[in-house]
Amino acid sequence: MDTQASPEFSDYIHAIARRKGLLFAIAIPIAVLAILLAATLPDVYSASGLVEIDDSSSREPLSEAATNGESDYADQYVQNLKGMVITDGNLRKLNKELNLYPNFASDDEVDLFKRMRRDIDVQIVTTPILDPRTGREREVVDAFSVSYDNRVPEKAQKGAKWLVDAFLAEHRRQRQGRSSGAAEFYSSEAERLRTQVAKLESKLADFKKQYSGQLPELTQLNMSMMERAESQLESNNAQLASLRQQRVFLAAQLEAQRAQGLDSGSVRQLEDQYQRMKATYDESHPDMVALRRQIDSLKYGTTVGAGTSLSSQLAQKRATLNEARQRYGEEHPDIKRLQRDIATLEARIKSGEKGDVELSDGTPIGMQLRTQINAIDSQLASLGAQNAEIRAKLGGLEKNVTATPQVERDYSNLTRDLNTAREKYEQLLNRQMDAEVNTAAIVGGRADEFRLIQSPSVPTQPAKPNRLAILLIGLIAAVVLALTATVAMEAVDPKVRGARDIRELLSVSPLVAIPTIRNSRSRRRSAWRFAATAATGVLGVWVAFSAISYFL
Repeated sequence: MDTQASPEFSDYIHAIARRKGLLFAIAIPIAVLAILLAATLPDVYSASGLVEIDDSSSREPLSEAATNGESDYADQYVQNLKGMVITDGNLRKLNKELNLYPNFASDDEVDLFKRMRRDIDVQIVTTPILDPRTGREREVVDAFSVSYDNRVPEKAQKGAKWLVDAFLAEHRRQRQGRSSGAAEFYSSEAERLRTQVAKLESKLADFKKQYSGQLPELTQLNMSMMERAESQLESNNAQLASLRQQRVFLAAQLEAQRAQGLDSGSVRQLEDQYQRMKATYDESHPDMVALRRQIDSLKYGTTVGAGTSLSSQLAQKRATLNEARQRYGEEHPDIKRLQRDIATLEARIKSGEKGDVELSDGTPIGMQLRTQINAIDSQLASLGAQNAEIRAKLGGLEKNVTATPQVERDYSNLTRDLNTAREKYEQLLNRQMDAEVNTAAIVGGRADEFRLIQSPSVPTQPAKPNRLAILLIGLIAAVVLALTATVAMEAVDPKVRGARDIRELLSVSPLVAIPTIRNSRSRRRSAWRFAATAATGVLGVWVAFSAISYFL
């Protein structure tokens, strides 16, 4: 079976010649449309402003997907910001202030807003960087541009500037709102924690008051106080033993003195002692007064029975104390000693002791021994009372030390809760202060993350349409589409044309070929066909031109 021969170039030429009407019917309208568009489309000017985004907001990916380039926080934020800026209310305000579209009717806002949104363009500006975590290159958002198209250059510049200012203002308003909200939140939380801290402090104060001596931090102090008390108790016991021995020795001397009786030279000895003490002490000194009374009692025979009882000694001590107070202050050692002697005598009298002094006690040596014994008795009583106080204090300290481990658990819990609450309270105060400072900085324009680095300027050259590109693309499209349609129609047409088709189909050569004979009827039919095609082409060109002009 014979295979169909491949078409030659001449076949294409003949096909184009046969279907030149279809070729021109497709090519001419498209070419005319391209010429009309390139010649009549109005100039559109574009003004653009460039806003830089701070690195802290653009280089922090929202998620791992953002790290892989699928999304980015700054990109999303700019898109969200675009939705908040390009609202119907803002577009209405923009058109009202600048009168950008005077040809639109005031009641046709839907089409107006569509046209304005089509003329506004927000583009993200990215910069490739090397991600240190993955070692791969990725795009980061570091700026975005806001552009506006209008047929009037001045209106394009004013519209773009208005939009850029709206983006910056909306961004600042959102940041200020977030910062103010954060400050209010931190303030309320800080107030709540302040109340909690006050309650914990009051609870801890009551706990310390209840267990004042059993707190853990007082353990070392209690131990040291116990050591000092035990040391003082041992020292007092040693002093008591020494005083008891000394009293026994003095009592033995007093008994020996009683056995010897009165000494004839006692008065002389006392007078000599008085003269020696006079060189050192004043005559109003308590010791001088007491010695002078002893001399008078020996000279005038008042040694027996006079002033030997405890009550008489108490009266003499009180009289000596009154005289000493006229000379010295209350903190003087002699005043303190007389007060201790008076307290000792009062205690002895209260206990029922009579304490009359024998005759031999009236001698200077006897009285001196008796005085020393009385002083030792006073010291013994004082040390005994002091030891009782030390033992009571030591018992309390031992109780506190024993109870400290039981108190320490509750005290640690209270202290830990209070410290935790204080730390949180201080953190909230610091965050509140930071939020308030940030709010003030945002209001003052000193903390903007968006910085205008290129303000919109009045364009000098139209941004579109590109007339040469429209013309070239239209002409090329007209030729390509016309040729394609011609070849396609020729390929699907089953008619037999020419001797070549006869030879290919029947494998015989024709004897003669009769050409197409045109008469008046065929010419009229061709004319009507051309007129209809031309009318259809003109109508199609007008419809297409009107539609493109409307959308542009």
